[in-house]
Amino acid sequence: MIKRLIKDVTYPIIKSRPDFLIIGEQKAGTTSLYNYLTQHPQVFGNIGWKEVRYFDRPEHYNQGFGWYLGHFPSKLRKGNKLTCDASPNYLSYEFVPERIKKDLGDIKMIAVFREPVSRAYSAWQMFHSFANIDNDHLRRFYDRRTFAEAVEEEFSPNFDHAKYPFRYDYVGRGKYVHHLENYYSYFDKDTILVLNMEQFRKDLDAVLNRVCDFLNIEHFSQEILEKLQQEKHNKGKYQFQKTPADQEKLEFLKSYFVPFNEKLYKILGEKYNW
Repeated sequence: MIKRLIKDVTYPIIKSRPDFLIIGEQKAGTTSLYNYLTQHPQVFGNIGWKEVRYFDRPEHYNQGFGWYLGHFPSKLRKGNKLTCDASPNYLSYEFVPERIKKDLGDIKMIAVFREPVSRAYSAWQMFHSFANIDNDHLRRFYDRRTFAEAVEEEFSPNFDHAKYPFRYDYVGRGKYVHHLENYYSYFDKDTILVLNMEQFRKDLDAVLNRVCDFLNIEHFSQEILEKLQQEKHNKGKYQFQKTPADQEKLEFLKSYFVPFNEKLYKILGEKYNW
């Protein structure tokens, strides 16, 4: 109790707050974006792992704002650089934007979207690969279901959310328009930069310059850009053969997501090749 009180009193004075957030989405390139940005001379990042996950995890949020600030450098150490929290689960949790607004005000945020069917399958591959991973913490999140079974259960009226926590939610996470509308109910649209993961592959330089403009920092030097072009961050290589049932669900999801994608394009004023 005393330790928390000290943090709650002193950290707001000596610690820096994040200048921007990368709010999601999972398996959409947030790790790459964070790693790119932290190589910019005007960006510091945070202390430790990129995902603080303060606003979406009760066990973190209940420790108070001082605990959160403990993940960022001191104001003296940070200087004029920007620091950030890159937690891709922030986007999908309905209660998160209200917490962000309360604690950080009108902070700038970046959301990265990926074609929702490929995102869903990539997320399933990740969780399904945790069966034999040499990490006790991650192994707890192993999803033993096939992709077809996972999708089928999400559409079941008797779907047990307690049995399969929201961290999976392979279909729900891809309804980007719902998540974005939720954020827009708390923040002005110009505080959230939305990027398409496919744009990173086509023109990384242009995307990063767009991010720099959004954050009001200088563009990356040509030297750094050439270096970043050679880097690949968190590129998963999962060896799972698609079953006929999996392929059937993938085809179904392509049609299922069409109306959600169309609504997203209308809000953004931009159409993706999904």
